[in-house]
Amino acid sequence: MSWRLLLIPLLMLLQWAGGASAHQAGNSYLAIASDAQRLSVQAEFPVKDLPELLQLPDRQRSPDREQVEALAPALAKLIADSLQIEAEGVVAALTFEAQRLVLRNDGLYVSQRLVAPPLPADSASLVLRYPFFSEDKPVARAFVKLSANGRETSAVFDARHATQRLALREMSAAELFSSYAREGTLHIWSGPDHLLFLLCLLLPGLSLAGRGPRPLAVHALQVVTAFTVAHSLTLAAAALDWIVLPEKLVEAGIAASIVIAALLVLRSRDPTHQWKLALGFGLIHGMGFANGLRELGLSSDNFIGTLLAFNVGVEFGQIAVVMVAGLLLYPLLRSVPSIDRLQRGGAWVNLVLASVWLVERVVG
Repeated sequence: MSWRLLLIPLLMLLQWAGGASAHQAGNSYLAIASDAQRLSVQAEFPVKDLPELLQLPDRQRSPDREQVEALAPALAKLIADSLQIEAEGVVAALTFEAQRLVLRNDGLYVSQRLVAPPLPADSASLVLRYPFFSEDKPVARAFVKLSANGRETSAVFDARHATQRLALREMSAAELFSSYAREGTLHIWSGPDHLLFLLCLLLPGLSLAGRGPRPLAVHALQVVTAFTVAHSLTLAAAALDWIVLPEKLVEAGIAASIVIAALLVLRSRDPTHQWKLALGFGLIHGMGFANGLRELGLSSDNFIGTLLAFNVGVEFGQIAVVMVAGLLLYPLLRSVPSIDRLQRGGAWVNLVLASVWLVERVVG
């Protein structure tokens, strides 16, 4: 009887898989052309996906040609409100121009052309945010082609890569490196959770101030190096999709790492093992950095260079913060009571803030 019982969950799984494939979402296509006169966008979606995309009352039946024509304003508004094309900080204001039906190998598509004023003349790249990947807007993949300045660039978007950066012109390696290094620095400076975790790990090392600045600097170097090694590994692995974890889980894990680090500081001021904590929890923070890199747009032309430059920028940003914090706090490290107050106060600030973040990220 036991082997027959095993057939039950197997049949249920097959039934679920069959139902899922029957409702598999279609692909979409995006053709972007940029010249000195205007920016034009040709967006194509499967007609059968329109009920879900537009949240229509009847989502089980594909609209006919007349209904597709009637849905043109609603689809144009969805595209203009959701699709974001940005160059040099300027977001293109898309307006509807025309609609037609296109027959592809996998079915009938509705194709809309939208236009916008020309991009800034000195633009080197554009960031494309394509948000049509969710349960209520079921687009499996998007094939994108950009034509600008006599060159064409292609990319494939999916739920893991819904934001990408496409080059408008040839960029030198130095220009690309500088751009992403700057973005990495700005990202770490705008992410207080990563910085608070690092500073919390450095709190026990303040006890070494009585021996002079050298032991304090060595301790900081150990912690920062361990954190760098750890988050560099998972930043690369997550950006390359070797590790895939839900963003909510990663963000909650980052908040939890700060809570644990703060509790350990309140329990013990021994700086010996802080680098090990940096090495362990730094793996979680690296996946958070990867999410930040995706938000900025991954370069389709030089992925590895993009990854390296972003990471270098992150390192520069965190080292700068540690140095500034050290210069500000060192004059206060004159006695054991003042060091103790700084350690306890810093740990409590980290604990309270991280606890709030943890609740928000778990419940929200």
